[in-house]
Amino acid sequence: MKAQTLGIIWFVPPPLAMLAELRSEYESRALDVSCVVTRSSDEQFEALVVGSVDAAITAMDNVFGWNRRGGVDDFAVVAQMERTTVLSLVARPGIEEMEQLNGANLLVDSPENGFVVALRALLNDAGFDSGHYRLSAAGGVRERLDALLAGEGDATLLGPPFDAMAVARGFKLLAYVNQVYPDFPGQGLVMRRSVLTHKVAALLSWLDSLTEARKWAQQEPAAAITQLVSRGFPESAARTMLAGVPANFEISRAGIELLIRQRRALGMMGADADYESLVDPRLLDLVADRR
Repeated sequence: MKAQTLGIIWFVPPPLAMLAELRSEYESRALDVSCVVTRSSDEQFEALVVGSVDAAITAMDNVFGWNRRGGVDDFAVVAQMERTTVLSLVARPGIEEMEQLNGANLLVDSPENGFVVALRALLNDAGFDSGHYRLSAAGGVRERLDALLAGEGDATLLGPPFDAMAVARGFKLLAYVNQVYPDFPGQGLVMRRSVLTHKVAALLSWLDSLTEARKWAQQEPAAAITQLVSRGFPESAARTMLAGVPANFEISRAGIELLIRQRRALGMMGADADYESLVDPRLLDLVADRR
């Protein structure tokens, strides 16, 4: 049987993908998955545009900005890969509360899309306007952690295990995005609609692989944690990652609508979008039809 191919670019591999690979789920389905670790959402955008990958696991908010960059405007979220993205606002030593971020240099992946929207919303709701801080592009979560530790900024959003790494070095957790915004969505599987048309079979096999990995992790949670630890994750981070595994790949309408409201409150482009314009339901419709 000829292997189906699928190329995915991500910042950190999702736990189900790691478990599926470790358990040879891809091999059993004659599925060849090539994975690229990215340094920034701009790099993801370029890879999707030139077609060097088929899909990206990324902040669903990126679709707002990517569809407005010109040239290509058929990006959509086709599945949701985690219940929520765990994000902590982490600041350098000496900053003990959010009020001290007045005039701060905040490290972000992109100043226009992605998790910067959650960061700006957090600060806006705390009484800051955009003139009270600076945004400096520093790349993905690993890159932002390195920049923060190197003293290149005052604060940034980090997720596990990178937030714990910063705290271990004396940095301060100021706020948790997920506590302030309970509907904050997890990362999505983002593709060009034209590519989805040609990759449905491979995507269905991939989601089947992740589903089997999820079933096994639910039955053998201790073993699943051990597997993630073997990939270099601290046990606490492995537990957090598994806790964020979704029950299915449905895309949260409440999460998308939260992102729209945040953009509207901040006066950012894309506030006129709606769930239907950001989501392509074809893949998940096929998943539902096969149940």
